[in-house]
Amino acid sequence: MLAQRGHKLLEDKLEELLRRFLVLLKEVEDVKEDFYLKTQKMLENLLYCRITNSKEEFQRSLLGVRSHITVGVATQRIMNIKIVMFILKEIYLDKQYDFFTTSAQLDLAIAKAGEYIQSLLKLAQLLKALEIVSYEIERTRRRVNALEYILIPSISQTIRFITQKLNELERGNLIRLMRIKEIVRSH
Repeated sequence: MLAQRGHKLLEDKLEELLRRFLVLLKEVEDVKEDFYLKTQKMLENLLYCRITNSKEEFQRSLLGVRSHITVGVATQRIMNIKIVMFILKEIYLDKQYDFFTTSAQLDLAIAKAGEYIQSLLKLAQLLKALEIVSYEIERTRRRVNALEYILIPSISQTIRFITQKLNELERGNLIRLMRIKEIVRSH
């Protein structure tokens, strides 16, 4: 039956989506760990700069950093699901502050900013992919359940009903034929 083949295909799709979901989840954990480490390093460097300079000097130094970031968006297909990919095309950081009054930690923080932003984009991409795949898993699970518990039993019941009616009609025709035969023999 076509519904049963569709059910089997949807079950296979659901299994593969769950497998991909678990792979994405593992990847998110790894990238999240990397992002947290980079965030911690960035905050340590900025905190050191803030501690070694006055508040006004620190703010003036941060305002002296000019930046330009270009991010591209592409799509990738996983099991016919569009997944968004962020591509860091360009990052430009120009330091226009006094190097003598600021700490070297600020230079380190700005130098690592590109890696930090790349890590942030990777984490955002993976989290969005996880969200999209989980939504597709829910949709596929609903379809599988609808086929398994509603459509296939309904079709099976209809087939049984039609078969019983056809058998009943066949028995009725057979009885009529036997009576006709009996009437013909008796004459």
